[in-house]
Amino acid sequence: MAGGVAAEGGGGGAEGSTSSEETRNAAKRYLKEVTKTFEDQQEKLVMFREVMNDFGTERTDVAGVVERVKELFKGHNNLLKGFNFFLPMGYEITVDKDEPPPETMAGFRETLDFIRVVKERDERLYRPFMDVIFRYWREHMDVIKLRREVDALLSKDYPDLFVEFIRYLPPT
Repeated sequence: MAGGVAAEGGGGGAEGSTSSEETRNAAKRYLKEVTKTFEDQQEKLVMFREVMNDFGTERTDVAGVVERVKELFKGHNNLLKGFNFFLPMGYEITVDKDEPPPETMAGFRETLDFIRVVKERDERLYRPFMDVIFRYWREHMDVIKLRREVDALLSKDYPDLFVEFIRYLPPT
């Protein structure tokens, strides 16, 4: 084990090569590492739980989980490698050993700061706002539809937040 997660190259753990108890223990250690890594980024933890819930309820398949986890943990190679322990053969996530954290991490932190501002301004607005964001991410919602839904939530009482939100959208 390296850094509290399954060792590199641990793919295939779901194929029966490991006992159920070992798998449960590995899952606990992995979740502890994820929680520690993102203790100041609760939104990431919520998103990770959402990915796992979608898989557990069969709303997404293994390939969908891999795609979402790769995006969610981008720049955290230890977590990406550790996740391989739980994947069946053929679905392992490969990472470049020398890959530095992507430059977009700064942008991601700004996004999290924006989400915190929404919550601080109006806690009742936070949950519906996050529901729209999660639906966008989960369902690959069209950016224009996302913009309309967030506009309906923010622009009446918080037009400055809506203007700020638009900064984070990809060009349409």
